[in-house]
Amino acid sequence: MINQITALESCWHTSPPWGKAMPPLTVQILEKVFLSSSDLSGYCSGVQWEGQEWVYAIVCLGETLYLPAREFCATNILEDITIPIPAFELGDVVEVDFSEKPSRRIIQGIFSLKSNWLYAVEWRSPILEETASTQSRMIWLADVDLVRIEA
Repeated sequence: MINQITALESCWHTSPPWGKAMPPLTVQILEKVFLSSSDLSGYCSGVQWEGQEWVYAIVCLGETLYLPAREFCATNILEDITIPIPAFELGDVVEVDFSEKPSRRIIQGIFSLKSNWLYAVEWRSPILEETASTQSRMIWLADVDLVRIEA
């Protein structure tokens, strides 16, 4: 049984969860948005694929809200925040050193935190059942932890 789990863990990574074509984003990172349920505005500081849709990290009044696109309106106005360009994009295939043999994964999320970029990759197979500890299958890593794989 252990060998089957090891084999599964080493081969599931190359299929993106959204299918063949990555769905478009509703807003760009650092774009100003208006929250649908109030008169408040914020800006998008990140995005992650969850289940069947993109979930956006919206910074509003110093707090980060995690919302689907239907809960805010885009403005096409970028916030005047100067941060470096991300090293990776959503959908990029990267190599991650989880164990003795590096594993290939797909970037499924990107987040700006204090002028640094973090990237979400799955660290364990989505096919395996969730454990009682409800650990996320996603892990957020810095660009120094990832190596780009040319397609």
